[in-house]
Amino acid sequence: MKKLLAVIAVVMLAAFAAPAFAATNPFMDVPASHWAYDAVAQLAARGVISGYPDGTFKGPQPATRYEIASIIARSLAYVDMDKASKADVEMMRRLIVEFSDELSALGVTVDGIDARLGALEADLGGWKFSGVFEFNAKFGEDRESGKADWDLDKYRVFIDKRINETTAFHARLGKDGGVGANGHADGEAGVTWDYYYITTKLGYDIELTAGRFGWDWEGDLGFYIDDDAWMNDTTRQGFGLKKDFGIASFALLLQRLSDDDYLSPAGVAQANAIVNVVNSATGVNYLPQVGPSDEWYRIALNLNADFNEKFSAGLLGYFDLADEYDDDVKTFGGYLKFRFHPSVELKGLYYYQDAEVNNDHANAWKAVLDINQDLLKFTSLWIEYAQVDADFIFDTGDTEYAGYANFDADPSSHVISTGDKYKFILVKASQQWNDKWDSWVRYNWADYDGGDDFNQIGVGIGYQLNPAVHFELGYDHAKYNDGEKDNLVRFQTIVNF
Repeated sequence: MKKLLAVIAVVMLAAFAAPAFAATNPFMDVPASHWAYDAVAQLAARGVISGYPDGTFKGPQPATRYEIASIIARSLAYVDMDKASKADVEMMRRLIVEFSDELSALGVTVDGIDARLGALEADLGGWKFSGVFEFNAKFGEDRESGKADWDLDKYRVFIDKRINETTAFHARLGKDGGVGANGHADGEAGVTWDYYYITTKLGYDIELTAGRFGWDWEGDLGFYIDDDAWMNDTTRQGFGLKKDFGIASFALLLQRLSDDDYLSPAGVAQANAIVNVVNSATGVNYLPQVGPSDEWYRIALNLNADFNEKFSAGLLGYFDLADEYDDDVKTFGGYLKFRFHPSVELKGLYYYQDAEVNNDHANAWKAVLDINQDLLKFTSLWIEYAQVDADFIFDTGDTEYAGYANFDADPSSHVISTGDKYKFILVKASQQWNDKWDSWVRYNWADYDGGDDFNQIGVGIGYQLNPAVHFELGYDHAKYNDGEKDNLVRFQTIVNF
């Protein structure tokens, strides 16, 4: 193989790294009239090829395998998957396999190159679209919303674009049930851009996120399953910084309630109706009135340390600072996680909150025992115990003030309506029988200081029709201390595409 021919083969991959630009050919033996002049000039300008000390390229001269391996390693950094085809990627992979020994001799980790190529291959085509569709048909009675309904609980379209090696764009167009930006409260919330943001790398390997986004740290750390995050599972505009130090990581978040976060007049009226119920029940201004002109900032911090495979810990802080009102809320938290066994983890989360809106302090904490099915073989097991002060303000959305809002027969509004301190227990056993069938059994119990206790038991079975479509049939029985009962059957259809 001649050196010039080897270079031209690599040009097929490396030359579409960026739009063609004018470059001066440094090699005296490749004249401007040569058919390979432009390709050789661009590769030389990027440092993919360097030629010989005497300033020549020596295209007709046979190339050594080490020279070709060097060109392959350098050119990989310039491959642009927006313009590459699957055949191009396969060609590069074959070259890597062919020259693996020479690449290793040059100090290049072949496994690392292959991983890099795999990551690039995943971005073939540039724009990526995916989504989820979830429809729930409910039969029976639900104390919190009256007669059960048939709801399109969510549909979301995810849009992703790899811009270059360090920068990507992400967006989500979707609809969630419940109160939406248009103020509807009947499960028909309007379609909105839930988020749109970019991620990019700064100096010192710091990752910047900018736009409308949300970071659910409790979800990332595995602190809930069927319920909601207590803090920060919200989507707003702002900036975020992340830095991984190996054993530790750090994240800083700055968000602002912007124009498109404002509720409509109908949404404001509904939110304030909830606020009025709470304030009337507690006898104090437990929650502030919501208004479309309210503006505030959130500064949030997350410091995490993975000391070893068994033990990790972290600190959390949320500082909600209002522009016009004395309703600042400061929440400090910490968590511990200890893995007794590869399949058994004990974890605890604690928050202390100082809220000027009610001139009071509040605590909330939970402990979770999480056992994977790998250990018990026939089932996984989640055991959660939580205790929350009456004045603790949850952060699960613009008009929601409770942390357990996703149960079919929802106990969370009892906290809203009474302001009681409560204890909560959740036990769930999930079984994955094979690649088609799964099932679960769940029990949750809430003890409110005001005596309005609640308990619920549910069972469900799921069937994976194909890789995209999943059906689930579930039953929940809920009982309240006043003797009322809910019996709810739900048939759920989920499609991932």
